[in-house]
Amino acid sequence: MTERVETSIQIFLFGAPQIKQGGDTLHINRRKAMALLAYLAIAESPVSRTALAVLLSPDLDSARSNAELRRALATLKEIGLGSTLICTRDTVALTHSPDIWVDAQQFDYLFKQPWNTDILQAVIDLYQDDLMSGFFLRGSDAFYDWQFAQQQMYQQKFIAALEKLVQLYIQRQDYEAAIPILERWLIIDSFDEHAHRQAMQLYTLIGQPLTAQRIYENYASRLQAEMGTLPERETVQLYEDIKEERGLVPYLNATPIVGKLPPVPSLVLGREEAIADLKRMLAISEAGPIVIQGWPGIGKTTLSAMLAHDPEIHAAFPDGVLWVSLGEYPNILAELKTWADAVGLSLNEDKFTVEEVCARLTALLKDKKMLFIMDDVWNVSDFTPFQVGGSHSAVLASSRANDVARTITVSPERIYKLPILTEDQSLDLLKVLAHEVVEQNHDAVCELIRDLEGLPLALQVAGRLLWAEQSMGWGVEDLLVELREGARLLEARTPADRAEFVQETPTTVTVLLRRSTDRLDPEARQYFALLGVFAPKPATFDLAALEAVWDIADPKPIIRVLVNRGLMEPLGSGDFQIHALLVAHAKSLFGV
Repeated sequence: MTERVETSIQIFLFGAPQIKQGGDTLHINRRKAMALLAYLAIAESPVSRTALAVLLSPDLDSARSNAELRRALATLKEIGLGSTLICTRDTVALTHSPDIWVDAQQFDYLFKQPWNTDILQAVIDLYQDDLMSGFFLRGSDAFYDWQFAQQQMYQQKFIAALEKLVQLYIQRQDYEAAIPILERWLIIDSFDEHAHRQAMQLYTLIGQPLTAQRIYENYASRLQAEMGTLPERETVQLYEDIKEERGLVPYLNATPIVGKLPPVPSLVLGREEAIADLKRMLAISEAGPIVIQGWPGIGKTTLSAMLAHDPEIHAAFPDGVLWVSLGEYPNILAELKTWADAVGLSLNEDKFTVEEVCARLTALLKDKKMLFIMDDVWNVSDFTPFQVGGSHSAVLASSRANDVARTITVSPERIYKLPILTEDQSLDLLKVLAHEVVEQNHDAVCELIRDLEGLPLALQVAGRLLWAEQSMGWGVEDLLVELREGARLLEARTPADRAEFVQETPTTVTVLLRRSTDRLDPEARQYFALLGVFAPKPATFDLAALEAVWDIADPKPIIRVLVNRGLMEPLGSGDFQIHALLVAHAKSLFGV
């Protein structure tokens, strides 16, 4: 599994980018040509020439940027890569051919396969360093943003593979094999407390308790010096047990995380109450499925991921956690087979149907106490096949659609409406992302926070843009105005380290929102676009206002559609509201 098939052209993007042909290294002297090849190697479809020209030369006018693109393409052809390119009048793509091998493409392919030690080791072997480490394209913030987003996405996937491989070795009691994998995990994420606990346990189990104690002491010292905080209570207790030579049986009996979980979200603030609420609801598993519901970008997936990795959840569900992210067009059979592989159910034949896999999983898991997480449910028919647990298990789902949430749950009390962040929580989040900007522009940032109405996605995108602008040595006053108006946010890329984007190529905020509005029929989409005339902060209206703006006698049928799709919220007493970011999106659809 770890062997690389020899092909005519090999493109290595993990670490310093490198191109080989027949074993010989090809030298690309123009950075824009290297940047273009890397972008095409990762893109899943042809890219427009206009987009590529702007990506490579954002500071040039159209004619000059297109000329730079042509020069970059000519450079690739000159060194013998012309046969790898598919160039039309409007688009450019890298051909999908057995003669071309790209390490990042192979990484993605393996990452999507059912996980075992061989697959995970192959994934880890491919990751030599961060994507395009040490490479930069001077003068292109757009390429920098893309490169940074890709680095974050692949790093999160790499950490997830490391964590799962360590778990598999521990389950086999092959502690010696787990240690070098765990050490790589600690190098890339030196403040992951769960990883430090694993290291302390492993070194104790192989007869090196003093090494385990030093790991804790060094970590605690760095945590205090750099973060001003202390290790978690569970970590302190483990340290004390090792010092006193108490047994590690309680730790070794911790929950096996049997499913392919998303990485632990790297930045979550202000969700302590929501996590506590959902833990209380999950404790009453017999009451039926729980659905987290809320605006697009409010953090439903992030919250689900936090719970999937939570030690208290692991203790409450000792037989494990299974996770699936469904989305618009899931491959139900493939995802069910992934679950089957995770719990050790052998499906050697390829002829199994969805119904047959469901029946086998249900028979195997009916007496288990597990948590099943179905994230991003768009259709109830996609959710149903994954209800394979018995009466001792619990189900947690998330959906942006109100009608889906109502159908999945047995009572309204099992729908958890995830609230927006408060102004104080929003300010704390922006301080983490762009501390100096907040300190130097406190009043303007507070105005921005009020305009963004506590939506975590909007705040994270804004914080990253502000940090990037300030790191260039520029003022942020103009950017703050643009962010308040909303258009700049819509153009920005989604953060790759948010849980909902880790499994895919980062996209723009507009594309994320269009996933909801594109599912509307043309008439409903037109009515949604007309909501852009309402001023946000917040955008609220009643039936009479909608009758006037939509110019229809009975707006109720359209309101029902928009509410069911999670694009509008009823406030009671006949009033309705849409979020400020959705107002900006509506304006972009309407062209106002």
